[in-house]
Amino acid sequence: FVLRSYISLAGNVLFNALVHANDKVLKLNRGKSVHDKGGASVIAGYMDGSLLALANVGICGAWLMRHGQTCELVMPRSYARLVDPFRANPREEMRVPLMAVGISEDLEPEICEYRLEKGDWLLIATDGFSAHLRTELAMIQTDLALAVKSQNETLKDLMQQNRASDNTAALLVIF
Repeated sequence: FVLRSYISLAGNVLFNALVHANDKVLKLNRGKSVHDKGGASVIAGYMDGSLLALANVGICGAWLMRHGQTCELVMPRSYARLVDPFRANPREEMRVPLMAVGISEDLEPEICEYRLEKGDWLLIATDGFSAHLRTELAMIQTDLALAVKSQNETLKDLMQQNRASDNTAALLVIF
């Protein structure tokens, strides 16, 4: 167990979990050619009271929505970000991870920590979740005319209308 003094216990748990997962996948990859090795982008969260710890490897993303404003919480490590960090929706062939669980022994997961407030929305998603869709989610959050039940229905409709080109998965948590 590696203990980083500059992050919380929750952050340390996530860091060590991803390092452990990396070791397990590395063992499965031993002796395989570079084209046969398996790897994965991973994002994990741990709540400790109002503290959210996030661990990220690869190209998953997380955003905090508060009062209609959106803030990116992790820095996905992709070829697209390397080439053009300002491009919100890179072409699919550019969304290649620069790191992944199971590929390198010296994996260093990104650990970020944030204090959440009542009313915050946390969106965690795989690559392919569009900036346009995040903007629409933020607009729904600030629509005070919508009751919580109506927000849920509106969110469901929005997600069904906006099919991603990739095999996108997302989690929205409302605090």
